Amino acid sequence: MKTESIDVLEKHLKLQASIHGPNSVQVARVLVRIGSALLEQRRYSDAEEALRRALSIEEAASPVDPSSIAEIKHLLDRVLQEKSQPASFDDLDILKVSSDKIPAFTPTVEPLYNIKKADPIDTAIADAQLEIHRLKQAGGGDSIAVADALNRLAELYSRKEMLDEMEPLLKEALRMREAICGESHLSVSTDLKNLGRLYLFKGNYQLAETFLARAMAIRERSLGPFHSYVADVAELYARLLRKVDRLPEAEKLEALVAESRTKYGSDWEKLKSSGQKALEDGNFLEAQAFWLAALEETADFRFDDPRLTMTLENLAEVYWRRNKFDKAEPLCKQVLQIAESMLGPEHTDVALAANNLALVCEKQGKYAEAAILFQQALAIGEKFLGSSHPDVVQIRDSHSRARDMAHRQLEEKLKKEPGRWNKSGWWKAYQKDQE
Repeated sequence: MKTESIDVLEKHLKLQASIHGPNSVQVARVLVRIGSALLEQRRYSDAEEALRRALSIEEAASPVDPSSIAEIKHLLDRVLQEKSQPASFDDLDILKVSSDKIPAFTPTVEPLYNIKKADPIDTAIADAQLEIHRLKQAGGGDSIAVADALNRLAELYSRKEMLDEMEPLLKEALRMREAICGESHLSVSTDLKNLGRLYLFKGNYQLAETFLARAMAIRERSLGPFHSYVADVAELYARLLRKVDRLPEAEKLEALVAESRTKYGSDWEKLKSSGQKALEDGNFLEAQAFWLAALEETADFRFDDPRLTMTLENLAEVYWRRNKFDKAEPLCKQVLQIAESMLGPEHTDVALAANNLALVCEKQGKYAEAAILFQQALAIGEKFLGSSHPDVVQIRDSHSRARDMAHRQLEEKLKKEPGRWNKSGWWKAYQKDQE
C-alpha cells in the first residue's frame, strides 16, 4: 500500500479542525492516517503521539465507535512493539550521510554555501559540484565550508545509492577537517561516523570498525559516555558487531545506547539551554552554533510544534545581534507564516511576527516591504490593544518612518531614471509620409 504524504495529511488535518473542531471525530480519523504514515517511516514517537491523540478523541466521542478504537489500539500496539525492538541495519532503506551540527568554536568559519535542494536529484548534484568548485576558488583550497559542501554532495549521491562516488568525497572532507581542526577534534567525529557507516553499508566491516571506534572514542572523551551523540555512533557500532557475530559486545553497546538516551534526554532541550545561556552571556557565535544545531533537531517536528517557532525566533535574534539581517529575514518570514497559518490573520502573535520581520527589512533598506508589515502589525495592535497603547504608538511611528523612507527611495529612483515618452512606430511612419 502506498504511504500517504504526511504534508498533505497535515493540511487536511488543519482543514478538518477548522471545519469540525480540534476534538472532532473527523480530526481523529485524519490523525489515524497520519499515525499510519509515520509508522511506515519508522518515526515511532511521532506516530505514537498522533495515535494517542486520536484515541483520546474517539474515546470521548458520543456515540463511541468500538471498531475505530480497536483499529487505533492495534496500530498503537504495532508502534510500541517495533519501537521496543533494537534497530537492525537491514531495516535501513538507504544510506544516510550525517551533518551533525556539533558546535565547533575553533576555528570559526562562516558557511559560504547554500546548496539548493532541487528536484530531480541530478540537478541538485550538478549544483553541488559547481558550489564546491566555487568555494575552493573563493577560499583558495581547504576550508570547513568546503568540507561541509563535500558531505552535502555525498548525501545527494547516497539518495541514488552511488556509494563509490561517495567514498572519495567523505575521505576528502575528513582530511580537510583533520588538517584544520586537529585529528581529535569533536567535529571530526562526524566525518569518521560517515565513513564508518558507508563501509558498514558496503560490507567492509574491518574498515567500518576502524572509523566507528575512533569516532566513538572522540565523542566519549569530549562529551562523556552518556551523551546522545555518543549513542548515535554506538548504535551503528552495535549493528556492525551483530553482523560479525560478536553478540556480547553488541549487547553491551546497545545497553549503553538505551542508558544514554534515558539519562541525557532530548537533544533539542539541551541545545536550547546552551543556546539561551550563550545568548544571555553575549557569546553570539556560540549561541549561533547551538541554535543552528537545535534547528537541525527540528527537522522532523510538525510545523505547529512550538519548539520550531522558538528555535527560529532565537536564531533570528542571534543574527539580528550580529547584524546578519539577510540571514534573519527568512527565519522571521517562516515564523510569520506559521503564526498566520495556526492562529489566523488577526492574532497578536501575528502582529509581533510581522513587526519583527518589518524591523529586519527596514535594517536592509527594504522600506516598502517594512511599511506593509508595520501596517499589518498596526492594524492588529489597534484592534486588540487600542490606538493609545505604548506598543501601538511605537509601531505607528515605525510605520510612518518606513513609509516616508519608501517614498524617498521612489523619488530618488525617479530622479535617476526619469524615463522618456516615446512616439510609436505608427507616428514615425505617418510623419515620414508627410515629408
